[in-house]
Amino acid sequence: MLVYLFSLWLSLSSCSTQALPATSIPDEPFLVIHTIHIEGNKKTNAAVIMRELDIAPGDTLPGSQIDLVLKRNKNKIFNTNLFNSVELLLQPNEFGNIDLVIQVAERWYIFPMVILELGDRNFNEWWSERGRDLRRLNYGLRIAHKNVFGNGEELRAVAQFGFTKRFDLAYTIRNLDKARKNGLGFLVSYATNKNMAYQTEGNKLEFLNTNEVMRERFFTSVRFSRRPQFYNQHSIEGRFHYNTISDSIAKLNPDYFLHGQTRQHYFQLTYEFVNDRRDLVAYPLRGHYLEFELTRAGLLPADNFDKTSLRVNFALYRPLGKKFFWNMNIQGMTSYPSLQPYAQYRALGFGFEYLRGYERYIVDGQHFGFAKFTFKRELLSTEVSIPGFRIQQFSTIPISLYLTTFGDFGYVVDPTHNPGNGLLANKLIYSTGAGIDIVTFYNVVIRFNYAVNRLGDKGIFFNFVRDI
Repeated sequence: MLVYLFSLWLSLSSCSTQALPATSIPDEPFLVIHTIHIEGNKKTNAAVIMRELDIAPGDTLPGSQIDLVLKRNKNKIFNTNLFNSVELLLQPNEFGNIDLVIQVAERWYIFPMVILELGDRNFNEWWSERGRDLRRLNYGLRIAHKNVFGNGEELRAVAQFGFTKRFDLAYTIRNLDKARKNGLGFLVSYATNKNMAYQTEGNKLEFLNTNEVMRERFFTSVRFSRRPQFYNQHSIEGRFHYNTISDSIAKLNPDYFLHGQTRQHYFQLTYEFVNDRRDLVAYPLRGHYLEFELTRAGLLPADNFDKTSLRVNFALYRPLGKKFFWNMNIQGMTSYPSLQPYAQYRALGFGFEYLRGYERYIVDGQHFGFAKFTFKRELLSTEVSIPGFRIQQFSTIPISLYLTTFGDFGYVVDPTHNPGNGLLANKLIYSTGAGIDIVTFYNVVIRFNYAVNRLGDKGIFFNFVRDI
């Protein structure tokens, strides 16, 4: 994390925005929006900001709803991830109407970052299971431009070495048409490993380490997205995968690609629908999120991998008053056929699909479902100014602290009844605990949780989420 922050510091340069003085608004039953002015968008096209608004010049707004309308539109602009801060101000004009002034402070969009991160699934696995082995680190360079032509386009290139050698090149266009409803993305990725997980034992990954390349992975993808409304998005992604493993891996686990195969190649098509009404995407406190994903792998007769899967993800966020909040997250997946390669036979323990307190474990399976419940109390929400710091994007650091308590429940169906997966598969798993969430700039969220799980394991678990 320190390397991440230091890399950001090296990449920044100063900019400034001019703020308008606050003006008192007349207490009227209705207010008419005469014009909309945008300030501070030196790089970002104004049309990108206007696309997020659900108000327009000439609209009449109930005076009692003004605060709600301004906050809703402020969050929508902020959720583009293009700005450090967003302010919406109303100012009376000489015609007796109201002007809407939108002030934005743009992020620094070019990030040449040094990569120094763990090759394992998470910090907790590396710390407890892998002996804190520094040879399992990834290092290299990641360059990202998150607003190439001012329309939110993103260009990303990765050259990574160490535990996993990886090279990525990606380009995403958010606003493909004048209506700014369609987007297009391209990605090419190639990765190799000399140290890789080849089987599951005791619901933990077993690794083989050699001096030769054990696995090669290549894929390329094209993704088309459409956002016809503010909160709904549809996307279709086509991929081609080509993967290989060494003869040693195929002998140790013939099911890695099934039937002792050393090569796997297939086309894949995914449809995704998202309804996102969260107030703030990085750390939501109000709203809901719904995601539906249908994937079909093995589109052509020549493909040697066949799988159909359906995933559903629903999250609900509610304030309880007096700085208390509550949220739940329910996810599920079902897939077919029952006989699947070990490489794709994944349920819990990867990415964001895990139960708190089980960070050191994985659970393989054909189907899974889980529910996570969290209660939290805001302890602190402030901004810390750094005297004499001339880099505007970091001269003021927002910091929020939340005290959390939680309870998680899940179940994974593994029809193979693999003994190495039997500790947690085909039975109810659960955990509970408490923790601290730290939310700061650039959508960084740091979590410390103390958790107890079904196996009686107790401990402090660390998680780190970043936007870059």
